[in-house]
Amino acid sequence: MEVKCAFCGRKEELTKVHKDYRKLARDKNAVYTCEICRARLRYQAMQTQKPEKPL
Repeated sequence: MEVKCAFCGRKEELTKVHKDYRKLARDKNAVYTCEICRARLRYQAMQTQKPEKPL
């Protein structure tokens, strides 16, 4: 199954062993994000939760 990342637009080929394959096979309108975008989002979320350093 070929899917497209919702953020960067990268196209990837998913096999049946991929962790998101079942979700995407059941629901054709499900949102898919690639591993790079997931890591970027996780990093940004962690950075925004850190307290700001005083000047």
